[in-house]
Amino acid sequence: MKITMKKIAFFAGILVLMGSAACAQKSDKKNPQGADAELATEMDSISYIFGASLGQNVQQANIEGVDADRVMQGFIDATDGDDSMMISMEDGNNVVRAFMMKEQAKKTEKSKKYLEDLAGDPAYTQTESGIVYKVLEEGSGAKPEATDKVRVNYEGKTIDGTVFDSSYERGEPAEFPLNRVIPGWTEMLQLMEVGTTVEAVIPSNLAYGERGSPPKIGPNETLIFKIELIDILEEE
Repeated sequence: MKITMKKIAFFAGILVLMGSAACAQKSDKKNPQGADAELATEMDSISYIFGASLGQNVQQANIEGVDADRVMQGFIDATDGDDSMMISMEDGNNVVRAFMMKEQAKKTEKSKKYLEDLAGDPAYTQTESGIVYKVLEEGSGAKPEATDKVRVNYEGKTIDGTVFDSSYERGEPAEFPLNRVIPGWTEMLQLMEVGTTVEAVIPSNLAYGERGSPPKIGPNETLIFKIELIDILEEE
């Protein structure tokens, strides 16, 4: 999951809350208590959860090189007020926004190249819409229509190999109407006969687009699905 402006606001909100609270141990703030500190009071627990929430969001940002010491220093400075901060929140948001744009541009270029490379592989077929797929196992049944309900097994992952969803891991197939899933699935499954298994690479505009599907799928993510069409279900 990547940093969003909502998360930046969330970080700022936590800092404001902590700044407005009574910081009884400011004299020892440069050496905060470690993980073994006891949560003896209600405020101990509240304080801990504020810190844990901040840490969890930093972790979910999934950006390499984040310096925990700098994170803590920013946290501490914010509790002392704006004059103590090394960079204002406004300027900091601008820095983060510029960083996000650069990272997104890198991801978009990486996804584009990935699709282009696969499209040039004779083992894959590309649809007019941009889906690139390879048949792993041929089926011999009927093909579903967009209004049909289907039963499938599947695994979804990002192009770096991170699995974000899998019916195989859950131990049971999924069932859903084809017109209620992402456009790439609606299109792909109509090309498949019952019993077919494919590897389908779906560009972001046919998946979750600019918004992504937090926390596991970021904006403009190209996704790879292994899809096994088990059956077309009769209407109830």
